[in-house]
Amino acid sequence: MFTLPKNYKKSVSWSYATGRIRSLEAGLMGKEGQDRLFLAPDEDSLSHIMTEYGYNAGDIELALVAEKERLHRLFGEIAADQRYLEIILSFTDGQNLKTLLKEKLVAEQPRSFSDISYLMLQPSLVEPSALNSALQEDDFRGLPNWISELADKAEAAYSIGYDAARIDLAIDRGLHQRAKNLIRQVTNPWFEEWLAIKRDLINLETLFRTRLRKLGDKLFNDSLLPEGRLSLDWLKSAQKLNAAELERELSKGYYRDLAGFAKTYGGPGISSEYSRVGDDILMQHIYKGGQSLNGPEVTLAYIFGREMEMKNIRIALSALRNRLPDERVKLLRRKSYPAWR
Repeated sequence: MFTLPKNYKKSVSWSYATGRIRSLEAGLMGKEGQDRLFLAPDEDSLSHIMTEYGYNAGDIELALVAEKERLHRLFGEIAADQRYLEIILSFTDGQNLKTLLKEKLVAEQPRSFSDISYLMLQPSLVEPSALNSALQEDDFRGLPNWISELADKAEAAYSIGYDAARIDLAIDRGLHQRAKNLIRQVTNPWFEEWLAIKRDLINLETLFRTRLRKLGDKLFNDSLLPEGRLSLDWLKSAQKLNAAELERELSKGYYRDLAGFAKTYGGPGISSEYSRVGDDILMQHIYKGGQSLNGPEVTLAYIFGREMEMKNIRIALSALRNRLPDERVKLLRRKSYPAWR
């Protein structure tokens, strides 16, 4: 668990953070290291390659968990403004809140926390066991106010139609709206854009999914997150277009790489392909942040780039365990960071 100070600004400068990150970038796998990763013949070889790039030896899953904790601990040590970390980690708490609420409200025979603790994500702002106790006892004292507010909204949404998906939606919408409001305080256009792209990718997939299932306008409108680069009005009007028209509209703008999904979404493996293309769009934005001379963008780009590297490790591990064909693996593989390696 990470405890952030009430005063989010530290005496260190972003120049100090940039210097630390530039030295750490040499330890990233880059394209060459990840090429080796996907050629590893077994898990032991995969683990050996990982240790060359700073990961713990031994169990691969545990090494990835440890590295994610190291990344956020590093950010906490060197970042000049801790509000960035608070925004990022709040989404982890939101995911834990969704899991615990669905266990409490939806499960016919709710399991004990010890039985579901393996589902809890870390690092987080709130210790998962403390979050669980707050939910069970309906006592949120000592936790951030937004946690209890999200829990109340999610319970109220679920009580309307007893649909577990409403829990996810209420929490996701609350988290993204809160992040959108908080980012205005740090006045960083690059990070604001990163969050906006993430919202757009979710909203566009919601658009494709609701069109595929021929769901009504009200359900679609209720399922949208706060707008990003794409306005809610544009998304609502896009819902009424046919596939060819939607493809043509998307091909004109920032999300042109997603235009083809207007016709193909719903086919075998297409959802995974959409996720990969979406990550490629995010990576292009991350590249821009890494090219900055100074500022939070450099540190955030390193963290996001390392996390994308970790996603590729999981894909390589899954490919080994499930004997995925090379063609399938190529469709799943993400781009590497930094772009110049």
